[in-house]
Amino acid sequence: MRDGFADRTNDEFLQEVLSRVNELRARHGSSLLTLDPELVEYSKSRASFMAEKDNLTHEGLRSGTGENGAWAGASTGPTAGSGIAAVDSWYSEISNYAFATGKAIDSTKAIGHFTALVWKNTTKLGVGRVAGQGTKWWETYIVANFSPPGNMGGQYVMNVVPAS
Repeated sequence: MRDGFADRTNDEFLQEVLSRVNELRARHGSSLLTLDPELVEYSKSRASFMAEKDNLTHEGLRSGTGENGAWAGASTGPTAGSGIAAVDSWYSEISNYAFATGKAIDSTKAIGHFTALVWKNTTKLGVGRVAGQGTKWWETYIVANFSPPGNMGGQYVMNVVPAS
């Protein structure tokens, strides 16, 4: 393990991420999420944990919580990566999602970040960001946690619908 990075979660970051997530959810007929203070604190701790591990991992994720993680690196710093870029990266998995079947078009490519983002039954969001100097890059870890979690087997078609 390495030393953790500084918390770079601020109100501007939280509002940018919440606005972008809700904009994308609205496209898919999903209700708007609310920021949950406890989930924000949990997301900060998860981002710090991943930075210390130097790995995007769901290791130790508490039960009843969904999670998306993102990493960004920059050659100059100090800097903190964009929350909107992380959300857009997760959403880009839509290109591999088959709405009719609720499955990946190409099973070797991910869909879970996208589906967690727009999952209809999810109501609360927490997000955290840490950033610091890694061994080669200025690194940012961004973690979003969702409650109740999405990606429940057999429920994709009813919870993840095409954009209207």
